[in-house]
Amino acid sequence: MTNRRPQFVLILLFLCFMGRAAVAMAQGTPAAQPLSPPTLVRVFLDCQYECDRDYLVQNITFVDYVRDRTVSDIHLLVTTQETGGGGTAWTLKFIGQGYYMGQDRTLTLNTPQDATSDDRRMEFARVMKIGLVGYAASTSVGSKLDVTSERKTPANRTTPTKDRWNFWVFNFGVNGYLSGEATNKNENHFFNFSGSRVTEQWKINLSTNKSNNTSTFKITDTDTIKSNSDNWSVNSLVVKSLGPKWSFGERSGISHSSYSNVDRSINAAPAIEYDFFPYSISTQKSLTVQYSAGATSYRYRDLTIYDKLQETVPNHSVNVSLGVRAPWGSLSGSANISENLNHREQYHINMYSGTSVRLFKGFSFNVSGGYNRIHDQIGLRKADATTEEVLLRLQQRATGYSYNMNFGINYSFGSIFNSVVNPRFGGGGFFF
Repeated sequence: MTNRRPQFVLILLFLCFMGRAAVAMAQGTPAAQPLSPPTLVRVFLDCQYECDRDYLVQNITFVDYVRDRTVSDIHLLVTTQETGGGGTAWTLKFIGQGYYMGQDRTLTLNTPQDATSDDRRMEFARVMKIGLVGYAASTSVGSKLDVTSERKTPANRTTPTKDRWNFWVFNFGVNGYLSGEATNKNENHFFNFSGSRVTEQWKINLSTNKSNNTSTFKITDTDTIKSNSDNWSVNSLVVKSLGPKWSFGERSGISHSSYSNVDRSINAAPAIEYDFFPYSISTQKSLTVQYSAGATSYRYRDLTIYDKLQETVPNHSVNVSLGVRAPWGSLSGSANISENLNHREQYHINMYSGTSVRLFKGFSFNVSGGYNRIHDQIGLRKADATTEEVLLRLQQRATGYSYNMNFGINYSFGSIFNSVVNPRFGGGGFFF
């Protein structure tokens, strides 16, 4: 383990440096303030997930929409987080530029779990209008703006009600997939159930899932290969808030995996976490360090390469995670090192990093990648895998590492003011 500690220290220092650099970049440099307000407010919509831009263009018509943030008057940065009730908490940050430099505003809204896509976009548009109208009041359309509100009556006045579910939210799902042709067929079944309770002080997640995959391949009229793989798990997470930057939690679970040669594993691990930034601004930036220690009890399906059919392994891990989203783009990274305490040579190092950056007008690039150093495959089956098991990926095999990487660039040019919506020949499909 001693020869790996310098590697982890370097990883930690690297992520801390990225966090400091990203925050410095996010602060930006103030631009010169023009002498007069614009004719129309130019808005750059920076929404990473669900924002129906066509709907907004059609329903919020007192502003101009532009494709380049450097020429916008308002950079609207939208971030989302899942709420305890399974819904979505939205944060709309209006960043003033040019004439509106320094006039930043932040609005929030919540949409429930059962809200349709139409419900979400209507509520988002309503709050977006509220945020933009103050800027637009000083432009040429200011004299045409009006304000309406819903009258509070005894019938619609909000009154506190007792939550009969006590903040608990449950989800249940069953899915199936079937495909085939003359010489092969595939069946997949998946079941999942989860329950969660989230408050300011506590976070509780419970989940269970099971999947089964069966495939049949007809090689000749007399030769047929059948494969079957299955896995299931039951997991829990309980977290207690210890202030704006500290939290304490515990993870536990029981699982089965035919692919990993695990008939049953049971684990429990308490953990503590510190965020260098307050959790309240985690949609914008976070840099967390988490340490956990516990044990896992294994019962294997077949004899392992260490001549084990069952064993209990004490282990611990350290995880460092960084996340930043700012007007210039986004940056994320994580590093995790785990080690088996009874055999210090058995360890696993995982690193991931990704970024998406707008470099100049119309040009952006993104790159992400991950690397795993694997020295903890204690459950590998001692018997050699058959040709069928290798080709069908039914049995885990020994490896020392794994990696992945993707990258791309994007460049757009032309009119930045075209806000016309024309859905013709667009397919007309809706996805839920």
